Amino acid sequence: MVSEQTTVETALVAMRSEYDALVDQGERWSLRTLFSTPDRDIDDYCRDFRPNRFGEYALAEVENFCRRHRIWLDSGGAHYNSMTPYLHPNAVTADRMTIIGIFNAILFWLNDTVGREKFAHLSAAEQLRAAHTAGRLRDMLETRSPAADPTPEEVATAEFLDLLARDAEPAWLDQFLGSTAEHLRTAIRDQNTDARGDLLSVTDYIDLRSEVSGMYPAIAMCEFGRDDYLPWDLVRADGQDEKLRRLRKLTAEIGALMNDVFSFEKECIADGADFNLIPVWLLNTPGATLSDAVHGSARIVRDRLTEFYLLSDQVLAAYADTDLPAAESVAAHLRDLVGCVQATWAWQIVTPRYKGVSIFEENHAA
Repeated sequence: MVSEQTTVETALVAMRSEYDALVDQGERWSLRTLFSTPDRDIDDYCRDFRPNRFGEYALAEVENFCRRHRIWLDSGGAHYNSMTPYLHPNAVTADRMTIIGIFNAILFWLNDTVGREKFAHLSAAEQLRAAHTAGRLRDMLETRSPAADPTPEEVATAEFLDLLARDAEPAWLDQFLGSTAEHLRTAIRDQNTDARGDLLSVTDYIDLRSEVSGMYPAIAMCEFGRDDYLPWDLVRADGQDEKLRRLRKLTAEIGALMNDVFSFEKECIADGADFNLIPVWLLNTPGATLSDAVHGSARIVRDRLTEFYLLSDQVLAAYADTDLPAAESVAAHLRDLVGCVQATWAWQIVTPRYKGVSIFEENHAA
């Protein structure tokens, strides 16, 4: 009897062989076409997007911070550091933009050294150290103080927590740290099918991927960046809390899943991972080809974009021309969510992080 793992491995080998054939043939798909809906072109939707005005200052400060703590990666630091002004275009001061950038840099450093794509390539001893580090960092988020023998990343995290706590609203801070701990719980481990011992359904994958992505803490950071925290009690009284929470979930899923397509080659071809929407869709669809999986994955992203466009318009309309106390904060947060969605496209088409030989027009830079 053929085991499920053997079937999975056979399908992944076939997927990578099909990929090689597409590269040899010069076949390429347009990500712009894949992510555009009938009524909204993704590039047009993001055309007016601008990164944060404090970006240049913050990027320099973040790099200095990381080099001082020995957590700067010369091979990719400039690439991932550049994301911060995109994902948080509305931060109101240079200091807040810098603090957000430090947070992102710590997470990216972990991702690019011991994260889900890299974890499988570590030795057993390195995997144990990575899991131990992640556990100690989660403990730090609860105690807000480092261990007696802190590593460089723990010292950096402790300094970040001091900076954040100085300016953050206390109740928001508690929720943010809990969200970040949950992200670390899922991100610093091997999430590939063989390590998990099971094949996730597409639905279960999307839920887990949203946690792994770090998008939920990133969305929360928008409130810190503006120094304006959502009054959830008022939003609930207005009957808009379920829609707003759904919009936050859609923003996280769009960010995570659009990234899966952009980073497919970096993760699944170069690093050999299968924790990515494209192979997960393929493995859940017997007889599917890589072409089917690319288009099926893009359809999932488009469906979420369509819902996001509709729901954001509905929430804006609910507060239009009213004097409801939450109206201004909700409108500002919606701008943040729109900015996150736009940044997901705007940053990934310009960053060198995913460029190279590619089956996608926007990624191809050979």
